[in-house]
Amino acid sequence: MKRPMRAAALSFCLLFCAPGVASAQADRPSKPVPSLAKPPRIQGGLKAFASPMVLKPVAVEGATASFTAKVGARKDTLYVGVEATDDQLQAGDLLTLSLYFPGTGPTAAGYTWRFAFDGKRASGAESGTPQFAQDLVTAAVQRQGNTLLLMASVPVRAFPRFPAVDPLVMDLCLTYEDRDSADGKATSISNCQSGTMVGDALRLPDEPRKGLKLKLPENVTSLEPKEDGLLGWDYMSYPAWAQADDELAPASLRRLVAPDAVVPSSVDLNVPDTLTLEDGGRVVTVVTGKNPYAVAGQCDADDELRLGLYLVTGKTAQRVLEWPAATCALGRTSSVELEEEGVLSIRYSNGTSMNFAWSGTHFSRTELGKR
Repeated sequence: MKRPMRAAALSFCLLFCAPGVASAQADRPSKPVPSLAKPPRIQGGLKAFASPMVLKPVAVEGATASFTAKVGARKDTLYVGVEATDDQLQAGDLLTLSLYFPGTGPTAAGYTWRFAFDGKRASGAESGTPQFAQDLVTAAVQRQGNTLLLMASVPVRAFPRFPAVDPLVMDLCLTYEDRDSADGKATSISNCQSGTMVGDALRLPDEPRKGLKLKLPENVTSLEPKEDGLLGWDYMSYPAWAQADDELAPASLRRLVAPDAVVPSSVDLNVPDTLTLEDGGRVVTVVTGKNPYAVAGQCDADDELRLGLYLVTGKTAQRVLEWPAATCALGRTSSVELEEEGVLSIRYSNGTSMNFAWSGTHFSRTELGKR
């Protein structure tokens, strides 16, 4: 009984909690990020950064460092300039830039980039920032005595997951870690508290998103750049849509939508690599999750494998079905068949058979089946 109750609670939250979070974030007070006529340069410092938007840290008692920052946007890029002053500017002093779009829901995470007087530093695996996003951010750094000057460029393809339609409201956090000795404790100053900006959030102009020139399904609520493409998310566990930089094949689609995809034969599932619709459309299968039958002779009700079906057209793919592939209640998928009339049948090892009809854009359940 534990599994159905947990699944029901999750489904309720996906349907009602996530939209509520997005709505609350859309209503959050925010200040528009100014649009720039030209990209800022590090020469001339913040005085030459033609933006009226200034960020300052929250005062910290006893702190011997501080900073002033400016923010602006042009075309597909966010620009951040920082001038940090420190009584003892050393190699261990770090400036961290974090970017997060709260309106993308509770499962989305922000990215961070770290800088020091010698340039960009690795953010570390614990930051959750993928390497491609690290590489896409460029920065010019200058040291002038005890002053650190940074000019960073963050292109939209380096953004963490961001809203697909709603305003681009974001938390932009700058944190300076002042470490006056190699073994001393760092004192941190920031314009954020617990990852949230003190005061109003920031709101990007729509140009970065428009510049991607995407045609999205109506159910896509957020976008997530990847190294080789983009993902569009709704409130399901699989992306609702994907677009690659090159033509999609089954293997490249799986790498894009589910880097941890499971090989069906390795978990005793009889799932084909692809299916073909009556009009010749190609549907690619993707299996993810944790095998409930990993221990011989046992089934863990807290684990399941899920099956995603994607209709692939050139460089784009659209999710047309998401369904269990293996659970303790259903057993393992024993066959997946698509008939000429567009009827999809999924059969399980416990004898259950589930049927779906092709609507032209997705598969819809046509009968309740047995459990």
